[in-house]
Amino acid sequence: MHDTVIHGDAIAVAGALPRRCAQLVYLDPPFYSGKRRRNRKGGPEYDDRWPGGMTEYLAFLRGLLAAATPLLKPTGVIALHLDWRASHWGRLELERLLGVNNFVNEIIWAYRTGGGSKRFLGRKHDTIHVFAAGPRYVFHPATEKSRLAHRYGFKNVKIHDDGDGPYTLAAMRDVWEIAALRGNMREYAGYPTQKPLKLLERLVSCFTNPRGLVVDLCCGSGTALVAAQTLGRSYLGVDSSQAAVKLALRRLSHG
Repeated sequence: MHDTVIHGDAIAVAGALPRRCAQLVYLDPPFYSGKRRRNRKGGPEYDDRWPGGMTEYLAFLRGLLAAATPLLKPTGVIALHLDWRASHWGRLELERLLGVNNFVNEIIWAYRTGGGSKRFLGRKHDTIHVFAAGPRYVFHPATEKSRLAHRYGFKNVKIHDDGDGPYTLAAMRDVWEIAALRGNMREYAGYPTQKPLKLLERLVSCFTNPRGLVVDLCCGSGTALVAAQTLGRSYLGVDSSQAAVKLALRRLSHG
């Protein structure tokens, strides 16, 4: 069942998949925004309204995580992507399912988009909680650019220059500043909450080996699957929207 996208209910499909099959399970479920998420120009959409309030939403989230965690290989990790509305509840549930000691990272995806408030600071980040199935989880350390004010004063440090100024390569940290997608960007495929490919490529490259299986049970436009395909991993996506599945398959066919 590798390298496929399935139209169906995430919890039901996960229950039918082989146990311990995935090296990375990425979950980008509804965020409890209270809105119908749609694109102004049409295309796939989904309903993130919960008549039963947080009680109903948390029942959904707990069911999803309970179905997803058994899919992890002993070397696997799960990455739960939420925002300020429910990320804390998601972390508590992962601690309950996998144990406090299997926490790996709280990745902050910071972005700059429009909009603000006169009553609070701009809420411009998402949280990705990463938990492992056990102590032998796959992890590949990564580096990132660390900008320098000048080129001198550093011994035994290789200094690079990419045209925007000098920099060194430092160990990657857990705050990732990656631009959010806008409707006029070439990468944008028409999905209302589509995540940037660069974000998912970082996750996949850090926590999987080549040919490892990436499972996304709420795959939407398929960005995690495209990242897996690009990096030589296997993938399996699930979404309850037939339109989203068609979009994901179209993106994958261009890979």
